[in-house]
Amino acid sequence: MTEQLAITLAAATVGFASAIFFCIGNISNTSEKILVQATPFWDFSQPVAFSLAAQRAQYIVGALLLLIAFALQITATVASTTNHANLPLYLHTWPAIVLAILVPTLLIAFSAARLIYERTIRKILQLEIIRREEDERLANNHGKPA
Repeated sequence: MTEQLAITLAAATVGFASAIFFCIGNISNTSEKILVQATPFWDFSQPVAFSLAAQRAQYIVGALLLLIAFALQITATVASTTNHANLPLYLHTWPAIVLAILVPTLLIAFSAARLIYERTIRKILQLEIIRREEDERLANNHGKPA
């Protein structure tokens, strides 16, 4: 297997992982979740916030994977078409390379998406507490002389 082919397979695999993350948000948006999101709320809607945080995390990870896939594709374009890739024997078939790249890529990507989601949720809930406190402060000061 040549270097160019090995890198091209790596780029295609990471691109595939990227596509998975771009699709997860829409695939996991069930009819029930759409109903909750489409129902008007007069105040903070935790289900909508959680859904949007999950989509944000998946899009961030998908975008990063897409950038990596693009960089790998550029590298493959300039790689030698005659030099053989210095890979272990078990990686000399395309399915082996795809699995060797896809499995760790997805494990890292899902972990990153989870961390981004949790961080986003924490920030949203903190901002909501601040907003509620400000609303309460304004309501308590309303009608009182300044």
